[in-house]
Amino acid sequence: MTSPINLINKSTTTALNNSASKTKDKPSSEEVAQPSSSTEDTVSISQETVHIRELQSQLSSVSEIDMDKVESIKQEISRGNYPVDTDRIAENLINLEKALAD
Repeated sequence: MTSPINLINKSTTTALNNSASKTKDKPSSEEVAQPSSSTEDTVSISQETVHIRELQSQLSSVSEIDMDKVESIKQEISRGNYPVDTDRIAENLINLEKALAD
């Protein structure tokens, strides 16, 4: 038993295949197009772009962590001389939680 829907799909598919084969015989406008004349393309980079690239290069060579400061804090902690402000830490944690909840 064949459902009517399958017959519709078959006829639609056949029609699409027939129209596709007819269009393949004709070259598309892209296939017919001739190459353009031999003009050269040029690119100019603004001074701002050059400056931005220089800054990016300089930034990539800079360390994100100040290791001297890290070492001095480690030494102060090991000596017991590094003050810890627990109220400030708690407040910052609460603010972080609030920001993450939004």
